[in-house]
Amino acid sequence: MRTVIKLALAAAFSATSLGGYTFAQTTGSVTPMIADDMLTIVNVGELTNANTDTSSIPATYRKPSPQTIANAQAEIQNDPALFAMLQAKNVIIENVIGIQTAANGGKIVYLK
Repeated sequence: MRTVIKLALAAAFSATSLGGYTFAQTTGSVTPMIADDMLTIVNVGELTNANTDTSSIPATYRKPSPQTIANAQAEIQNDPALFAMLQAKNVIIENVIGIQTAANGGKIVYLK
């Protein structure tokens, strides 16, 4: 009888830990993005804004100024490695509206 109870408790505990893990995976951001170790691409286009929560995207990139866009384009032109990574991800360079440096030194690229 004790063996049955131990098995039932072990099954309950393992199912609980797996369920918590699955829940943690589904509560993330709903903003469409592609992420690598050093490059994150975030789509902030009009259709995305209409259908998803974009509160995690800074206002600077939700409604970028011409200067913000020009700075992003200049950064791409001056950084061949970044240019190559964006091309490898099939990013249309003209759609880049902002670039931010992440805490880990990687780049966050915002697209229209």
